Parts: sequence; structure tokens; C-alpha cells
Amino acid sequence: MQERGRSPIAVTRRSALLLAGAGFAAWARLDAAAGPEFWDKKPPSDWTTEEIDRLITRSPWAKEVIAEYLPQQAGGAGQSGSGVGIGLPGMGRRRTGNRGGAGRGTASSYKGTVRWESARPILDAMKVPLPEQFANHYVISVNEIPLLSGRQNSTGAEEPPARQPSQDDPYDNLKQFTTIQPKGKQLAQAGVVHRQTGTGTSFLFGFSSELVPLSMDDGEATFSTRLGQLTVKAKFTFKEMLYRGALAL
Repeated sequence: MQERGRSPIAVTRRSALLLAGAGFAAWARLDAAAGPEFWDKKPPSDWTTEEIDRLITRSPWAKEVIAEYLPQQAGGAGQSGSGVGIGLPGMGRRRTGNRGGAGRGTASSYKGTVRWESARPILDAMKVPLPEQFANHYVISVNEIPLLSGRQNSTGAEEPPARQPSQDDPYDNLKQFTTIQPKGKQLAQAGVVHRQTGTGTSFLFGFSSELVPLSMDDGEATFSTRLGQLTVKAKFTFKEMLYRGALAL
């Protein structure tokens, strides 16, 4: 017999709310049990090799990426799909033929890591200081992705010499096509580029912390670069990039 004064619908809704509350409480307990990450629990001297590898390859400061080939339809910085150099003065489009379909780049077989090298946890993990020219710069690296030069136009010929890096600055084009863009703000070009070799090839890109001030209020920032025929992009979320309670960039 139905209890007087209480409808079956009300009981059902109440039960659903109780179940939802129980589920949320269980999730909260599980999340709390996980606790802080190892980089907040232990000093760098106690980090294991496996932990360091995770920090420098798969963490808030290190993003696994797959490079994309440049869209075949456009050759300038304003090309569709590249996300690199958009809006920079003097960089228009130049049609080179449509071999890529709708002007979009396609994923390559080149996989690598984009890492925020100047962040304190990364410096603590790598145990190697950055080159002196990166003082007062945010530094982002691209690792294990080659600089594919010798780009060809629609006729199969090499690009004219004006498109090649200058002798004075062999990485001038890399600076021109490497940007960082905080959410809702204009993008900014890299001011310093350095190539380092060791166990693998890495390109370091520096952005002046005075010209590009970043804070938690920015929320996130998107990094983009063009390595010859390849484009690379990675997004960093600032609320995840906390190291011992402070934003680490």
C-alpha cells in the first residue's frame, strides 16, 4: 500500500539525489586518497627515475605531440590549419597549389614532447641550467621532432633563397614562426632560439617574461612552431602547473 502523503515520484527523486550524493562523496574520498603528486610530496633528490621520466614527458609541463605537415594550399604564416604566426605583420598568404585537400595539414609520423623548460620542477628534474641567453625568458622546448628543410613549391622546385634562414641567424625563420598565445590575448613571437643536441635533438624557444607577462588569470597558453615542413602545437593549462602551491612557468 502506498504511504499516505508521499507520491512515488517524490520518493524516486529523493532516491536519485541520495545516490548522486553518495557517488560524489565516494569520488571525493578517492580523489583525496590520491593526494598530491610526487613533485609536491618529495624533494627532488628523492624523485625516482620513473617519476622524473613522467614529469619531463607526460605532466602539466610536458605534452606529448605529433607534428603535422604544413597545409599544401598555403605557404605564408596566415595559412589555414597551421596556427602559427597568425596576425603577424607582413606575413600574407601565398598559394602553392592544392595537394592537401581543403588546405589542412595531416599528421606525420614524427612524435615528440613540447616541454616548459623554465618551470622550476623541470629544472629540478633535468638538473641542467638553461643557456645564459634565456635569462628572464619563459623557455619552451620541442624535442625529438626534426627540422624538415628543403620545402618544395607546387612545381617541385625548392623555395627561393629568401625563404631560407639567413647566414647571420640560421634560426631567424624559427623565431618568426614560433609563437605563444595566452587565452584571449594576442600572440607573441619567440625572441631567442637555441638548438641543443645530446641524447636527441631539441629546440629551445625563449619568450621575454617582460614582454609576455603570464599569470594564473590567463588560464592557459597555446604554443605553436613551424619546423620547416612540420608544425607543432601544444596547450598548457596554468591551474595544473602548480609546484608547491605556486604557478611554475
